[in-house]
Amino acid sequence: MILKRTISVLLLTFNEEIHLERCIQNVQKLSSEIFIIDSYSTDNTLEIAEKYQIPVYQHKFIHHANQINQALEVYPYESDYIIRVDCDELLSDELIDEIKVCLEDDSFISFNGFYMRRKVFFMGGLLHYGMTNPMWLLRIWKRGEGKCDDKWMDEKIVIEHPNTYQLKHLIIDHNLNNLTWWTQKHNLYASREAMEVLRHRYIPSVPNNKDLPWIDSIIHYSKTFYNKSPIFVRSILLFHYSYFFRLGFMDGLRGLMWNILQVFWYRFLVDAKVYEFENLYKFDKIRIREELKKII
Repeated sequence: MILKRTISVLLLTFNEEIHLERCIQNVQKLSSEIFIIDSYSTDNTLEIAEKYQIPVYQHKFIHHANQINQALEVYPYESDYIIRVDCDELLSDELIDEIKVCLEDDSFISFNGFYMRRKVFFMGGLLHYGMTNPMWLLRIWKRGEGKCDDKWMDEKIVIEHPNTYQLKHLIIDHNLNNLTWWTQKHNLYASREAMEVLRHRYIPSVPNNKDLPWIDSIIHYSKTFYNKSPIFVRSILLFHYSYFFRLGFMDGLRGLMWNILQVFWYRFLVDAKVYEFENLYKFDKIRIREELKKII
């Protein structure tokens, strides 16, 4: 089926041999135009890409936002839209059909961004409750109109004059690695997020949020409120909010493990790394600011 408007797929990879073939076969149901930006993988990632004749551009990894923006600068396709998919994610068949309808139906032509609902597959089952299930993500945008904001963590595509639509069906985060890998990855993520928290504290900026879609506005102000809350205490309160108020306990044992690890442990670890950095420089704001500028 040839659609009125075309879409191509952007994948970020680093040692994704466990996920990549599954991911390619999934997104090929939507588009044959796939582009990979790779962070110098050392496993079979490049061989899998070559097997499917997918162009690969390699670039040194700094953070996800930088990597995405580098990819957009060298993007080889002239499609109408771009969809970004993580290699451990799967587009549901219902979502693929829904996207195709949007590309074919002229009533959707004015939209320059599309939000997806993402849920997490964890410990053998899909999580339905808690503060991140589902999570709304802007993952489709008109080519040339979107760029990633410059953040160390929780990056997002920003459209200068957004007119967005919320897709109804799911994209699923289904990582195949074990819990040891998961905790190691989140330890690295915590280091990056600690830098983002410290930058927010000591090198404040004045972002223009007047044109943000309402979903991103809620996320922005929620994070601002969270970052101004007392360190360490906030991770405990966030766990109670997610597990009890947002019904995380309804997911049973999987929900308990997820909320303790993702909501409490991860956030507590971020705060510990923030405290470690501040303590290293004796909580001297001037020294901390100077050191942050060297890193960021």
